[in-house]
Amino acid sequence: MKRRTKGQIAGQIFIYIMAIIVIGGMALIGYSAIKKIVTKSCDAEKASFKTDIAGLIEKYTSYGSVNKKTLKAPCEYDTVCFIDASDVSAKKSLGTNSCNNPLIRNSVSAGNMQNIFVISNAATIPIGYSDLVSLNSTYKGEGCLCIKQRNNNFYITFSGLGSSTEISQS
Repeated sequence: MKRRTKGQIAGQIFIYIMAIIVIGGMALIGYSAIKKIVTKSCDAEKASFKTDIAGLIEKYTSYGSVNKKTLKAPCEYDTVCFIDASDVSAKKSLGTNSCNNPLIRNSVSAGNMQNIFVISNAATIPIGYSDLVSLNSTYKGEGCLCIKQRNNNFYITFSGLGSSTEISQS
């Protein structure tokens, strides 16, 4: 039976410490890479959502058409809000009942050309403007319609009015 010397034991401890450092470094690099992939995936979902909304508003202006759509909610989006285009162009002050968001109300009263907003846990983000957005009479008094996501989806009805698209919650 061989006896281990103090030098051999110290060498083994050094090897174990180096192995822990290498494995820890690889884990940190892997975590960083996965985090970047998830972030890029969320950015792609957000861009796709923005173009989908704009496309659906433009697509369904034909008088009498009614289309119920289910849109997948991107990563952190909890709510999507629409402002009637006539309220934005008139710089109208919005009521506080249905549009209880100061950033949206201030944006409209300042005349910023934004009438589609998304709300996440962290912020309210303007994602676009369409002069075709119209709200049905239920929401017209407030000038704002906010739709919360359910089961990671937004359920929205687009109704064509000929010159605009009326938006309501499905």
